[in-house]
Amino acid sequence: MITKAQIHEVEHATVRDRDGASVGKVAQVLPSDEDGSAAFISVATGLLGSHAVLVPVEDATFDGSDLHVGYTKRAIKDAPSAGAGNTLSLADENAARKHFGLSPAGKATGDMGDPHENLDQAGTGPAGADDTEGAGATPPA
Repeated sequence: MITKAQIHEVEHATVRDRDGASVGKVAQVLPSDEDGSAAFISVATGLLGSHAVLVPVEDATFDGSDLHVGYTKRAIKDAPSAGAGNTLSLADENAARKHFGLSPAGKATGDMGDPHENLDQAGTGPAGADDTEGAGATPPA
């Protein structure tokens, strides 16, 4: 996660895919509404950075010079771009989240992305429902 304090450090950093290949440069950091940490980055790709795409950074790490994201170079280059004025609308956010296989914004899902998972962790879901948080975990009593 890119914290609110790191946002200015991340701007213009080299973006590296999950294999360490350079994809482009951070053109803009788009913070979340919740806590101000980074939610997405706009990555300048292509010749002279002429094309900018949206990449979620929920699991990204920053090593001081490079921002490492958990996606392939191909997936990043094919990602949707931000809307007019480089603002992040809900439609833009959900298009990027869908492209990268993430749940739509505002849709709670379990740890494995299962929308039918019982999220209350109390074991009150229907018979056979997965109400554990992670493999091998035991729900609270």
